[in-house]
Amino acid sequence: KKGADKPIFFAVFVLICLGIVMIGSASIGAVSSKGTAFAIKNMITQSIYVAIGIFIMMVLTKGFKLKMINYRSSMAVYIMGIISMCGCVFWTTKGSHAWIHLGPFTVQPAEFMKIGMVLILSYMLTETDSAFVVKGKFRTAELKSKFYKCVLFPLALMVFAFGIGVIVQKDLGSSLILAAICFICFMSTPRDYYKKYKKLVWIALAVAVIILGFLITAVLQGYQLQRIDSWLKPLKIENIYDSSWQLVNSLIAFTDGGIFGLGLGNSIQKYDYIPEAHNDFIGAIIYEELGIFGLALMIIPTAIIIFRLLKYADQIQNNKSRVILIGIASYFMLHLFVNLGGVSGLIPMTGVPLLLVSSGGSSTIAALIAIGIAQAIISKFNKEQLEKTDTQL
Repeated sequence: KKGADKPIFFAVFVLICLGIVMIGSASIGAVSSKGTAFAIKNMITQSIYVAIGIFIMMVLTKGFKLKMINYRSSMAVYIMGIISMCGCVFWTTKGSHAWIHLGPFTVQPAEFMKIGMVLILSYMLTETDSAFVVKGKFRTAELKSKFYKCVLFPLALMVFAFGIGVIVQKDLGSSLILAAICFICFMSTPRDYYKKYKKLVWIALAVAVIILGFLITAVLQGYQLQRIDSWLKPLKIENIYDSSWQLVNSLIAFTDGGIFGLGLGNSIQKYDYIPEAHNDFIGAIIYEELGIFGLALMIIPTAIIIFRLLKYADQIQNNKSRVILIGIASYFMLHLFVNLGGVSGLIPMTGVPLLLVSSGGSSTIAALIAIGIAQAIISKFNKEQLEKTDTQL
């Protein structure tokens, strides 16, 4: 009624329902070691996260305005994000410093930083460039100032955030997704000024990949190299009961699931074959229990969200809105690809959640915040289109 996109809301609803049900089902496998109330506790906790996220999403859908994104707010969001990411160093979880522990709850700042960087870059890559409107030729000083503010400074923000994620937090998976989202935002900016710099970034990326290929053993740490080895050789004897244990049992889950699955609640691999099955590996449990139907319930709603966001990004003329919608679409796309790619053995596993499905407050709330921001932009666009139609009539 207010102009928001209903298919996106419906897709979000399907993913949320699938997530809560399957978190309960996947958690049953650990009740013997963590108590009989473990599954119910996880479902209730996830429901609370969803309720908080939906409330924030609806507030943003109605109240978010593009004018809120300016230099001051962008830098405030960035500084708070960097400080919170650095603050994680006081807690260690699964070998990384990616979470802040607040009593029984944990917060993963990198999840919110992904959305924050989309908003920051939407301003830096559009509004900053448009401020340099000069008739005639630029003077040398003006050219340098524009290069610094429009290119060098945004790139520095991206690189620094990525470095904090890798060096301080030791969370390569989230850091790579953060970098990929920033890269897509940079490439999607429609400003003509960035065309030559986009080519340079592509060249720099290609050179970096080539160099990394030769220096991979020197750059990556031991556990990261072991993760690649377990991905390439999951059935290697010394890997099966160590680094590739989760991947091997995930592949067994996909094999057992077949076309129709074993039935809801009938997973075998959730019984401690896949530790913490309700988190990053929930996709394997869903496929094992629901088969192709379960896979469709994960992929199709997420694909609808991505398609609708890109559809509006193509229609909306406002540059800042386009960057935001494309950035949020890439956020959902990358999480889907990296998570399902990891649990199926297509790519190395990096511990990335399946948005709105995997157990986790930070990823769930961050995803719903992103949807709220996108819906505010879409709602504004649809209202403007309706007003134009009424005027023509």
